[in-house]
Amino acid sequence: MQFGPVVPADVTAPHLGIAGIVVYAAIFAIVAIATARKPVYAVVALLLLDPFAYSQSVGITTLTLSKIALVGAIAGLIVRKMPVRALTAAPVTRLAFAVLFVAAATGLSILHAAFRTPAERETLKWIEYAVILSVCAIAFYEDRDERVIRWAVLVVTAIVIALSVPELYLGAHSGLIIAHNEVPRIAGPLEGPNQLAAYLGVMLPVLLAYTLLEGRRWPEIFVIAGGILATLMTFSRGGVVALALSLLLVAFLCARSPAARIAFGSAAVAVLAAAALGWRLVAAGIGLVTTGPHHHVEIQGGLGTRRDLWRAAIQLWRAHPMWGIGAGNYELEVGKVLGAPIKTHTNSFYLQSLVEGGPLLLCAALFLIYCSVGSFVRRAQTPLTVAALAASTALAVHFILDLLVFYPKVGMAWMILLGVAAADAALKGRQPAAPT
Repeated sequence: MQFGPVVPADVTAPHLGIAGIVVYAAIFAIVAIATARKPVYAVVALLLLDPFAYSQSVGITTLTLSKIALVGAIAGLIVRKMPVRALTAAPVTRLAFAVLFVAAATGLSILHAAFRTPAERETLKWIEYAVILSVCAIAFYEDRDERVIRWAVLVVTAIVIALSVPELYLGAHSGLIIAHNEVPRIAGPLEGPNQLAAYLGVMLPVLLAYTLLEGRRWPEIFVIAGGILATLMTFSRGGVVALALSLLLVAFLCARSPAARIAFGSAAVAVLAAAALGWRLVAAGIGLVTTGPHHHVEIQGGLGTRRDLWRAAIQLWRAHPMWGIGAGNYELEVGKVLGAPIKTHTNSFYLQSLVEGGPLLLCAALFLIYCSVGSFVRRAQTPLTVAALAASTALAVHFILDLLVFYPKVGMAWMILLGVAAADAALKGRQPAAPT
């Protein structure tokens, strides 16, 4: 079988020009007007634009379609004089505080960073995540129209899959060696294959939950099947395990009979057990797939192996055990520790938090995971709350092997889901109990 070429991506964003200004102005106006007319359109706009960056650099940061849409959504809510009652609801408040806790711990690391600009950039990113969560919660709380949310998730997921799968034959930006053949790892509009797998791990549980709880729609079934296939084609071990876990959790939470719950719950535990065993074998060097970095990637910076990256992270943390080396600084220091031209992150959300922000940032990261799961354990009754619980649990597992929230497209998708699910849970709690 003939596969497409593997060519490294050019990640350099051009400077903001006239064309960018025109596009951004149009997106801002459209989103602001739509949000002022119907608040839930803010969520729809963020969902539809999230995977498609159209990046333009300005100073130390980068403008994207989603950032402009976020500003437009805020403007629309202000014009409409939208109340912010959602922010006082327990699940929304808890989640917003958890994200801001991570932002504060990240910001504190600026004081101890050898390179402050990356730390400042990471701090702004987490503040942006908190704003996204809050805006989505406010908009959905005041305009609970699940129909448009469901269609938006379906449409954007289908587009992402359609842009990703052909890369197996057209070529991709990363690959691996299987049976002496270089096979592309698809990524589509996402930053990489692990990020595509994580993105689908957030979107597909939403579609499955709606299908199981609100009625079957054949387009959703086809998209779910296509998403599973696309995730397998990413060859992301953590992503495949996380998606399987999230879909099994959705099936478990939506099951009506005790026998079905036992079956889906047992399958979820089996997936975790098999993944743990498989990773142990790979870590021990007993694997059938070779995933060593390509020579051209090595020349341009290299990615390294998790074993080397994790050892370097522990070594750097031991040298700065209290406050870490500063957010965003690991990729600038790891090459010095390993004595190789490597510039990448740790491939672990938890380890990255520890090495860059010390115990405080690690505690903040763990608290965010706890809130993202715990906020829905007793509230998983609607498609959005079920999906949020399943996706957050799966991400908590995937975070062991990949630093996913470093990439805004994945982090934004997660924050959108948490925001609307928290608002949905708050609205569900306000409804009077049914008469007995």
